[in-house]
Amino acid sequence: MSAFTQLEGHAAGLTEVFECARQRAIEHGKPVLASYALNITALDLLALFERVDEPHAECLFWRAPEDDKSLFGWGVAAELIGAGAQRFATVDAQWRDWLEGAVVHGPLAPTVCGGFRFDHQVKASPAWQGFGDASLLLMTLLLVRDGDACWLLCQQRVAADDVAQRCCEHVLNQWHALMDRYVSGPRPTAAPHHTRDQCLPRACWESKIAHALEVLRDTPLQKVVLAREVLSEFSRPINAGRTLATLASNDPGAYLFAFRRYQACFIGASPERLVKLHNGHLQTLALAGTTRRDPNPEHDAQLAHALLACEKNQHEHAVVVQIIQRDLAPWVAPLQVPPAPHIKRLSRVQHLATLIEGPLHPRRSLLDMVALLHPTPAVGGHERQQALEHIRQFEGFDRGWYAAPLGWLDAHGNGEFIVGLRSALLKGNQARLFAGCGIVEHSDPACEYDETCIKLAGMRAALQR
Repeated sequence: MSAFTQLEGHAAGLTEVFECARQRAIEHGKPVLASYALNITALDLLALFERVDEPHAECLFWRAPEDDKSLFGWGVAAELIGAGAQRFATVDAQWRDWLEGAVVHGPLAPTVCGGFRFDHQVKASPAWQGFGDASLLLMTLLLVRDGDACWLLCQQRVAADDVAQRCCEHVLNQWHALMDRYVSGPRPTAAPHHTRDQCLPRACWESKIAHALEVLRDTPLQKVVLAREVLSEFSRPINAGRTLATLASNDPGAYLFAFRRYQACFIGASPERLVKLHNGHLQTLALAGTTRRDPNPEHDAQLAHALLACEKNQHEHAVVVQIIQRDLAPWVAPLQVPPAPHIKRLSRVQHLATLIEGPLHPRRSLLDMVALLHPTPAVGGHERQQALEHIRQFEGFDRGWYAAPLGWLDAHGNGEFIVGLRSALLKGNQARLFAGCGIVEHSDPACEYDETCIKLAGMRAALQR
């Protein structure tokens, strides 16, 4: 509760910032972004999400495992929206426009969080209502935890006819409501049990893989990633907070995310960074080639060794590395690429992974790189356009934000986007689970189906805790 006391003590400062923004809104003839940041007592933001999440909440959570950075957002103040082929450029331009004349107070820069649809050309499913082609949210309250430090960022877009005192009261009321929910915690509920699945039968999905292999033999297409959608039903509504906490416990090395929109929550524990930019230095991760884990350490090491030696998986991984190198080379120099992949281990699977990094050209932005890299060959295929056309024609469902860029961006151009894998879209007592495989020349349909089952297993288990 000390954090709440601190914010109450900043009411005068908040009002002053909002009044300054109002005056600038009059001058500029448009709403002005205002942000007020302060250090607060460190909170466990995953525990915060677990305690306050509910179907009607406007909230999000995002965590990177490597640098121990997490974000929690509460209450949507404004939204950057884009559609179609130019959706990345559209929200990038909107963000730059918002930052012109922004009133910024405190140690943390204004920040937006959100995601993009995998493919804007696919007809949107009603299940993905609220998860648009491009949606980056300015949260009224954004808590940022970086190691042992924690900040609260209060954000608004202030119009000329707004009243600064009322803007301040709105922020304080939102904080009060959040802290009340945090203190009271969620109502205890029994874990749901799985009742049934709706999905394409195994034989039908394997026939899609067999057909893809024929296409690979007969056309220049070298790889296509095909995914499965499984609609699982449970005995009671699924608790997103408890599910996310279980995923965190099971896969501490994964990126965690939860975006709640229109009573649905897209949630997951992804192994894959798409791109990170910090003070001009870019990092991305090539991730392709998969095998299972084994509880016996000796057998687990043998599986990893076999993965490193597997010609099919090495080829699949090398294609991803080569294409990322090709795409980044004009904008990132020198580009650092290790000569061989390493093993990235998660709870149920292990992957071939290669870290690729270097300084980004100063005239390029993080969202430029997101647009350039998405979809990577690891989630789309190669060549990209041929692979996307095949997915549109034969996969059979709308991926929505699955396998798409999810992350955050701040006013300094820093940020990080991941690929929305190992994920599920939750609503009520239903969960849509997703898993895909990269199909290359030597793929086996039965083995690819088994791989999707391994990838789905972690989420299946977490949903029933």
